[in-house]
Formats: sequence, C-alpha cells, structure tokens
Amino acid sequence: MPTAHDDPTTPSTAPSRRPLEGDKTGELSSRIARRAAEEHPGQPLDRLLAEELPGNELTTLLLHCLRRRALRRSFADVLDHAERAPMTHASTADARRLHALDAAAYAAAAGFEAVDLAPIGPLGATACAGVEPNNVLATVRFAEVAADPTTGLALHAARRRRGTRGGEPLRFCASQRVLRMQPTTQPGFTPHFRLFALATAARSPARGEDDACERRALLEHLLVWADLVRALPHAGFRAAGLRVVLSDTSLVRASLGARGVDADAMTRRAKAHEPGSSEAALREAAVDLPRRAADVVEAARSLGLGPELIARAERWVAEVSEPLTRARPEVEVAYDLARLQGLGYYAGPFIQLIIRRDDGLELPIGDGGALSWLGALLSNRRERMVATGVGSEILVKLFDRSEARAGEARPEGATP
Repeated sequence: MPTAHDDPTTPSTAPSRRPLEGDKTGELSSRIARRAAEEHPGQPLDRLLAEELPGNELTTLLLHCLRRRALRRSFADVLDHAERAPMTHASTADARRLHALDAAAYAAAAGFEAVDLAPIGPLGATACAGVEPNNVLATVRFAEVAADPTTGLALHAARRRRGTRGGEPLRFCASQRVLRMQPTTQPGFTPHFRLFALATAARSPARGEDDACERRALLEHLLVWADLVRALPHAGFRAAGLRVVLSDTSLVRASLGARGVDADAMTRRAKAHEPGSSEAALREAAVDLPRRAADVVEAARSLGLGPELIARAERWVAEVSEPLTRARPEVEVAYDLARLQGLGYYAGPFIQLIIRRDDGLELPIGDGGALSWLGALLSNRRERMVATGVGSEILVKLFDRSEARAGEARPEGATP
C-alpha cells in the first residue's frame, strides 16, 4: 500500500486482477506514440504533450494512462488516497441547512431565472477570466471542474445572447459547489464549498450608457442581497445586518496612483484565499487611503482626483447608494478607495458584502462586480455583465442558529 508520502497517482505494485479487455484506447495510444516519436524526434516530452500533440490525441493518451492506473488500484489504495486528499472529503455543513439557505436565497432572487449549472466547464475558461490554471482542477477530456459559478453563468448568458439583437436583460441565479486548488492555511477553509451567485447580462445601447447599465444591474443585485439578509433570521440564521462596501476599479487605481503606488504590483500581493493580505500589503507600502468612507465624492476630491473621476463618484451616489438607502434603509453603505482584492479581476464597479451576526461578529461573506467576459465571448463591447455572490456554505457554518456555533474560534480577519 502507498504511504502518505507516495504520489497519490502511483498505483499499487500488485498486478491488476482485472484484464484489459477491449482496450481500444491502448491500441490508439500505441499508434499515436509511435507517430509522435517519428514526427518529433528528440522533442522534450513535456513540450510534446503540452504543445505539439493535437488535443484529441493527447486526450487518448491520457485516458489510456489513467485507465491503466485506475484498474491497478485496490480499495486500500483508493481509501488511502481519499484520506490524504481533502478535496474528496464531504462538507462538514449540514446539507439540510444548506438547502434552507438556498431556499431563502432563491426566494430573495425571485426576479432572476434559476439555473442549475454543470459541474465542469471548457478547459481554459477560468484562465481567460484571469485565474491561474494551477488553481483549478483540469480533467483529461479538456474540461475543468467549476471554480466559480460566475464562469458558468457567463457561458450560459453568452449562449443565450448569441445570435440575438437587443432584448431584455438576462438575469440568472445559481447555487453551485465549486473546487479551488490553491493551498490555504486558514482553519476551516476547505478546497470545495458552495456559493450562491447572481448574474445580469445586458446590452448597452451606446458606449456612454455602459457604466449606467452596470450600475443598474448592481443595484438590483444589492437589493436581492439585502432581502436575503433580512430573511435569514426567519430561516434560523443569526444575521443581524448588512454593510455594502462599494468600490470602482477606476477610482481605486487613481487613488493608489495619487499615492505613488503601482496598482498592479499591489494587486498581485492581495490573495483572496489569504484573509488580511490586502491590509498587509497596504501597511507595508505605507498607503493611507479611505477604506470606509461615507462620502465618496468628498474622498475623491481630497485625493485630488480629476473632474471625470469626481463625476464618476457622483454617479455612484446618485444611481446606486442613494436608491439602495431609500429602498433598504437598514443597509449600511460605505466606500473603499483602496480595495485590492478583485482589482485585477473586475472592470468598473465592484463590491464587498459584509454580514453582521447577532453577537456583533462581522464577516466578509460576498463580493462581485462588473466583468468584461461577456463582451469578449461575443466580440461585442456593448454586452455588459455584472455578477455577485455569497459564500452560502460559510454562512451556514458560522450563522446557523441550530448549530450553536457562537463559541467557536473566530476566523482570521473577522471583526467583533
């Protein structure tokens, strides 16, 4: 049996007790390997596999290799691997409470079409979105396990939008279990977890309307999240309030520039799976910018930002924060002019959702913003997309009243 230090893909040395009958992939793989050796003599194996072989031939080879390894594994090998691979472990959240939270979220998002997303997407989908490919689980058949429902919703919207002209905005909501491969040392963090997401796809009538289109969609999303937080106590969750932190990539980049800071360099130091990394990067760079401003226009003026950016801040107030406050006065609204997480991911308005528990604990549970993906998928810059989401699983684990979790250790970065 392999030890804990063995390669998890290394099979037991015992011969397979299952014959390789009808091994069609084996026959095809032999022909592919011979032809590749003849056509690419001396080519390094890694480059041959990664760049030279056609996709269908690479898939055949990998299927053959993994089939043989799978057939040589014993139940003991499988159990040993499962024990050492957290991504194969069941969630510790109560499935019934996950369903209860999903039910509350779907009810709050009644104006959005509910979509049950596929568990995988095309290979490269997340790379196109700017995510490091090593942080997603690729499959042999040129696909990858879902790492974010936003990617699936963008592809779904693009398929619906393709070949159409104009039309009403598309509004989707989805609950999906996702898997992310980046390592984390945070207690309680697991490789797979459930998210609930909203996405709006709308075609802007003109370039001058692009930003307004995104702000309208974002306001709709914020109203949904406010309604969800309002409904959570009735579903048995200890939610007591919501703070919405509004940001804008143009304003944040300009604010960092006003302090002589390279925004892209700072963004690379902020990692979503490392709570507190943004704050640490700002401290090390000695950057002092408004993180919780009540008046974004005054904050922008105090930084000496130009008139175009001041006008952008004014539109934020008139089209998002003021309508939200009028409709949901219980929601606290603040502005962050130095938010690093998501700065290289979103393009335009982006937000953070912080939910307060009934004992005063505050946790950043969700985020989202405007994305350029739909326009890129459809080769049309007028196609705008806004996506937001919350960590439904962490909500269940830390806010479920029935679990009596108040005595558990607070996650790093949480504020009392």
